[in-house]
Amino acid sequence: MKDLRFVKEILMDLDPTLRDDWQEEGYQAALILLSSLQCGSDPGDLAAFTRLPWSVVIAVRQRMITAELWSERTVCRDIWLTKDGGFEETQFWMDVLVAEGLVERRWVEEEGVYRYFAKKFVLQ
Repeated sequence: MKDLRFVKEILMDLDPTLRDDWQEEGYQAALILLSSLQCGSDPGDLAAFTRLPWSVVIAVRQRMITAELWSERTVCRDIWLTKDGGFEETQFWMDVLVAEGLVERRWVEEEGVYRYFAKKFVLQ
């Protein structure tokens, strides 16, 4: 990754219908997640790079840590990459939903895998 303009161009390539709207939560979440490949999970670095409000970055970061996709110091990058070096778009967009707070990612012990659940259907 080079700069914010480059990240925004990648987002538009991933979803040409996505609007460059700083107020739209989906756009903000996608921008933060893609920028994390450059910045890691440090909220200061992410806020400075994306130019998004600190509160937005902190909220996304906490959701990603809760989902065990990020830690205090690292981000899980390999989940979006295929074995042949491609980009797993479906996985990326699922994680954007996690970052927005619309979906939860939880470990299912019986299956030995992580599953994604729409938040409105998750029992607390």
